[in-house]
Amino acid sequence: MKAIPPVRRWRLQTRLIVLASLVLILVGAGIGAASWWSVRTSLMSDLDSQLAGMTHHARVDPGPGQKPGNPPASDETDSSTSVDQALRYLFQPGVGDGALVVVGTDDSAEGLIAEAGREQPQTLPTDAVDALLNVDAATGGEEPDGDRSGEAAGPGEGGASTGHRSVDVPGFGTYRVAAFDNEGTTTVYGVPQNSVDSALERTAYTTALAVLIGVLATALLMAVIIHRQLRDLRDVARTAREVTDLELALRVPSELAVPGTEVGDVGASVNRMLDHVGSALDERYRGTEQMRRFVADASHELRTPIATIRGWADLTRPYRDELPVQVQTSLGRIDSGAMRMSSLVDDLLLLARLEAGRQPTKKDTVDVSALLLELVEDAHVLSPDHEIHLDLPPDALEIRGAADQVRQAVAVILTNACVHTPTGTRVHVEAEHIEEAGAQQMVAVRISDDGPGIPEDIRDTVFDRFVRGDAARTRTEGVRGGSSGLGLSIAAGLIELMHGEVSMTTSEGGTVFELRFRAA
Repeated sequence: MKAIPPVRRWRLQTRLIVLASLVLILVGAGIGAASWWSVRTSLMSDLDSQLAGMTHHARVDPGPGQKPGNPPASDETDSSTSVDQALRYLFQPGVGDGALVVVGTDDSAEGLIAEAGREQPQTLPTDAVDALLNVDAATGGEEPDGDRSGEAAGPGEGGASTGHRSVDVPGFGTYRVAAFDNEGTTTVYGVPQNSVDSALERTAYTTALAVLIGVLATALLMAVIIHRQLRDLRDVARTAREVTDLELALRVPSELAVPGTEVGDVGASVNRMLDHVGSALDERYRGTEQMRRFVADASHELRTPIATIRGWADLTRPYRDELPVQVQTSLGRIDSGAMRMSSLVDDLLLLARLEAGRQPTKKDTVDVSALLLELVEDAHVLSPDHEIHLDLPPDALEIRGAADQVRQAVAVILTNACVHTPTGTRVHVEAEHIEEAGAQQMVAVRISDDGPGIPEDIRDTVFDRFVRGDAARTRTEGVRGGSSGLGLSIAAGLIELMHGEVSMTTSEGGTVFELRFRAA
């Protein structure tokens, strides 16, 4: 059998809500990611514009006391002059907090950073300067986020830009930087990126929280909507459950069985199925009733000719000794066959009355202990090749019922245990008081044997009519004849008539029948 996935065992409502929630999560995650990327692009664009403006002013405006495009007023023309010229930008008023400039040559490297509340820029530590001068190494060799090497150089600008990059500066966080290389001198300009990163982090948290709240609220709303929408389907299911209690007249309401919708199609199909089932059961009931009436009528009609045969056969008994041996044998066969036929007809009539509910019973007090003693004594005589044991409590066991019906039911079970098992089989009969739920006192009679057991193919139908075991449990032909297959069915009917119960357990090691009667 193909295994059913655990998800398929969930209720339809649960599966719909889970699937809808997963779709909402995916959509929300997509929208959140797109929003975050849009915000990041906008913030990084603003930051790049700020950095571009900074580099433009720094490279065009040499600083206080200098004219654009001219070298500084100094007699020195070596590399230290270029370093001082690049760093002089941070001394101008209006430079943003955290802006930094690093200049490196073959001989030296120096960096300054502008900090709020301080009149003069502060010198950057050596590790920060090294990290900024090694821009490519710090970014793992990644391409610049934007190619801004084509920015207008303006008067006095020169050198090639490596573009804008994000660099982790030890002790200062992440910076957005642009580096320029001019005849061996590398100049790096940077603005802090921490505010952008913080804004992006807040955006991510806010978006995630909004998506989560939206998913939960939508899932709750969908649960209410789906629950209401599945109400019609639950009505169809309730009708089906009620039908299982044999209320076959029930139908799905007509307003729910209109084809065209999923629920309507199911409702209409259920109604059609119930119509077919009801028709089939009615037809089967009519056929069963006809068969029951036929059996009862046929059995009743057969009683007269069988009685006639037996009567004529009995008339010959005084003269049989004078008849030839072959005639005597024939008359004996006629007599025994008529007796068997009479017994079978009586069983059929009794079974028909039991099934029709027309078999009367009594509520007398029956001493089941004495009855079992008599039956076991008879069994010893009829089945001397079996070991039959009786186990009874010291106090008498009394039940409510009809003595002849109790005797017939127990005799059928005990006879089966003797005649349908091999020679030497041990048969054990016992009885005891038991108390069931509701303080109902019962008397249990158990008849067990250690024979080969009932064949597996008839265990579920052993109490049905005309059910017989295989050769291992079928009696041999003889005076008592073969089994008709009606005994256990009659026994079960008689016990149920007296509001009792009968059960059977069997295996290859033996069979146990338990008969329960209401205690007196």
